[in-house]
Amino acid sequence: MTIPPKETRQEQPVVQPADDREPPLNKSQSKWLMIFTGILIIIALIWFLLWVFYLKFHVTTDDAYANGSIVNINSSIDGSVIAFYADDTDFVVQGQLLIKLDPTYYQLAYEKALANLAAQALQIREFYDTVRVNEADVAIKKIVLAKARYDYENRSKLVDSEAISREDFVHSRDDLTMAEDDLKKAQSLLDVSKDALGNTALESHPLLEEKKAQVREAYYHLKHCELYAPITGYVAKRSVNVGQSVTRTADLMAIIPTDYVWVDANFKETQLGGVRIGQPASIWFDLYGSDVLYHGKVLGISSGSGSLFSLIPPQNATGNWIKIVQRITVRISLDPEVIKKYPVRLGISAEVDVDITEQDLPRLRAVSPSKPVTTTTVYDIYLEEVNRVIDEVLERDLLTLRKL
Repeated sequence: MTIPPKETRQEQPVVQPADDREPPLNKSQSKWLMIFTGILIIIALIWFLLWVFYLKFHVTTDDAYANGSIVNINSSIDGSVIAFYADDTDFVVQGQLLIKLDPTYYQLAYEKALANLAAQALQIREFYDTVRVNEADVAIKKIVLAKARYDYENRSKLVDSEAISREDFVHSRDDLTMAEDDLKKAQSLLDVSKDALGNTALESHPLLEEKKAQVREAYYHLKHCELYAPITGYVAKRSVNVGQSVTRTADLMAIIPTDYVWVDANFKETQLGGVRIGQPASIWFDLYGSDVLYHGKVLGISSGSGSLFSLIPPQNATGNWIKIVQRITVRISLDPEVIKKYPVRLGISAEVDVDITEQDLPRLRAVSPSKPVTTTTVYDIYLEEVNRVIDEVLERDLLTLRKL
């Protein structure tokens, strides 16, 4: 191998290895990095303190809605509507007239019941007269029997001496037998008439009591031709119209009370571990925004999830089951004073925050309620008026009997 001369060899440049290190940060970049890191630490610290002192003791949900009682107005009788006195969005008070039905049929039925009562009273009088007639008949039959027995005994003594004919004796014996049978028959008729009369007082005879009940029933139907508001609130869902024939099962309108509303908050099952009955809650409705705060308390926790009470309950026994976090309804009360100033419409959305700090409260109610939740008196029918009419009818038709 031939080596080229030294003069002809070219020197190769020396290649320095690349330096992978980033250039050092300047002072401005280091300053902003420290500031950003500090901000993150402060945010994390604030979040930690917020969780320790607040979020740990509160559960919240925006799956909440206003709810309340919806009182449906139904008729207690069948009839035709001749007037209605309230429409949707109208405010009505308890006892206010809402709907009026045609009372003609029920007025006639009431008058017929009164006539039947009077007829029954006259029949009771006839029962008393029948008893007296049968008592007199029994007395007569006893006299006839005594006479027949006397004749028979006298002829039985004379028949052997042939003072009388055998035929006359046989006739006296037959007359005695007939008199005994007539007395038995008369006594039976008297017993039957007494059984029909009964052993009760005249005014409380069972047949009279039945007719009295029919009169009161007709009076009850007549009074229910007018429908009154059972509770104070706002009218909704009016479907009744003049001339419409209504039945007992038809919903004519609804009334939404103003003072009995609550919130149904649907919490996740994982949030309910610390929820207790009686814990305070804060509520905000989307209708009024965050500026209006409602205060309330946990009234109760539903005994099942919403899916359990759905039309088609879930069936988790299949092989393709997927676990889904269920929601359970928690009922929360609302401050009535705030409701007066800011009325709540049923169905509006709400956000709920429950303070679960107090853990000594019960999870479920252990005492059943002893008082009604709400009551009404509009369906009460006072019978003093019809009882007075009944007494007048009986006084008129039974007065003669009392004097006898």
